[in-house]
Amino acid sequence: MHKTENGSHDYEENFWAFTKLYKLCDEAPEQGFEIIEEIVRIDSSDRILANIAAGPMEDLLVKHGSQFIDRVERLATSNDKFRKMLGAMWKNEISDEIWARVQRVAGPTF
Repeated sequence: MHKTENGSHDYEENFWAFTKLYKLCDEAPEQGFEIIEEIVRIDSSDRILANIAAGPMEDLLVKHGSQFIDRVERLATSNDKFRKMLGAMWKNEISDEIWARVQRVAGPTF
């Protein structure tokens, strides 16, 4: 979906995937986190990383940051793609404590 033009047939046809991932990050965060990891593994283009960072990953940490921050830190130290994705995140409503920990392991903003 994020590789198609907004408003195009493909975009509209695949928008369900975007909304499903947001819902998972809210209601089934373990599954949402696994999907985020898989997306980053499959496609680490800047466009995809930025959309994952300033979207599902950000929302997951807003709602479930304390549950995932240890895993986020471990992944960032062992996975350059994941670390780069964190560099594109915005603080939004992430707690100050969780945000400080993300910032320590995030790659540079791109």
